[in-house]
Amino acid sequence: MEIVVNEWLLEYLRPDAPKTDREAAVQFVNAMVRKCDKMVIKMSSPFVGKFHHFMKQFGWDINFKARFSKLHQLLFRNIDKTIMVDDTDLNALPEDILAKTPDKDKYLIELWYSKQNRIVVTTDTKFKDKLKDITVLKIYLLPEFLQEYLA
Repeated sequence: MEIVVNEWLLEYLRPDAPKTDREAAVQFVNAMVRKCDKMVIKMSSPFVGKFHHFMKQFGWDINFKARFSKLHQLLFRNIDKTIMVDDTDLNALPEDILAKTPDKDKYLIELWYSKQNRIVVTTDTKFKDKLKDITVLKIYLLPEFLQEYLA
């Protein structure tokens, strides 16, 4: 399975995130590592920008630095677990999908649309609701995804 995630993963691993959020993010990453699944990341995206921003912002926290160093190794150095996508690898979105997609989330749908057997995991219910009419698009909220994924 190829999984597209937005910045929730990074937000949930912040040192000031609620413990339940950190635990959910760790469960997600650990399960993805155990399985033969891959995360799909766009090279120039809000996800990558936030990753580097958080490394600078929270580098003082030893536990955070350890988590993010492992995450960096997994996401940016392990070709068995990550598919890095460049702008040239993306297909243009059809007008009907583009019209429903919030600008800030466009990169997620572009990643999905470039290879439609991918799924999107998010914590943004408004984002999922806006695109619910596109039946081929598989968007899961994190709790519902983890329920199935960890079973």
